[in-house]
Amino acid sequence: MGMFIWMTIALFLTLAVFSFLFRDNVIYKFAEHLFVGVSVGYTIFVSYTNLFLPRVWNPFRRALGDGDILLVIWLGLGIIVGFLYFSRFSQNWSWVSRYPISITVGYLTGYSIIPSLKARILSQLYGTVVDPAGDSLLNAEKIGTFFKHPTLHNFFFEAMAGPLLVFGVFVVIVYFFFSLKNNNPVVRFSRNPALIYLMVAFGASFGYTFMGRISLFIGRMNFIFHEWWPIFKNMISG
Repeated sequence: MGMFIWMTIALFLTLAVFSFLFRDNVIYKFAEHLFVGVSVGYTIFVSYTNLFLPRVWNPFRRALGDGDILLVIWLGLGIIVGFLYFSRFSQNWSWVSRYPISITVGYLTGYSIIPSLKARILSQLYGTVVDPAGDSLLNAEKIGTFFKHPTLHNFFFEAMAGPLLVFGVFVVIVYFFFSLKNNNPVVRFSRNPALIYLMVAFGASFGYTFMGRISLFIGRMNFIFHEWWPIFKNMISG
């Protein structure tokens, strides 16, 4: 019975969110505020138990007990900088919060330079000229495979897949290379192919996002009709 009550609450919240499809209403506002409140509360609890206690407070107490002055000073500075965020709640002292924000942004920016360079530039360049198997995308052997076995699969997925990808990357980069004037022949040539590639990419991205939302909707419908409804039906019938 207890599980059915929680499932009924989940059903109510699901329908409350779907009620926004008709118009904005109080029930949807309630579900929205409940979701935000629970999410914030859960995040605070997880951050406190998984980050603050094991990484800051407990080491700080151990350092005090062991007499490790340097570690006490280091962790104490971190605690003080963290508490400076709460100065945002004061109109007179809100400017103090700029210091911990600047420290956090500066640290994360410097820390993420190398991973971002590797993930967003080097890996992308590598993926532009090399397929996941490690072969070159401009592979003459794959083109030869099409001529040996001329099928649509070999044409699109073997012979032309790599050249089309390399060509698409080139024309899109040229299209967004604003240092060149529009009357440049290379820019004029790349304009239409680049737009086609961009529209295909945006369409695929939108379709993938829409498919993900539909899968969430199907999941909630499965919950209602295949999990909650059979239990409710059995309770009514007997």
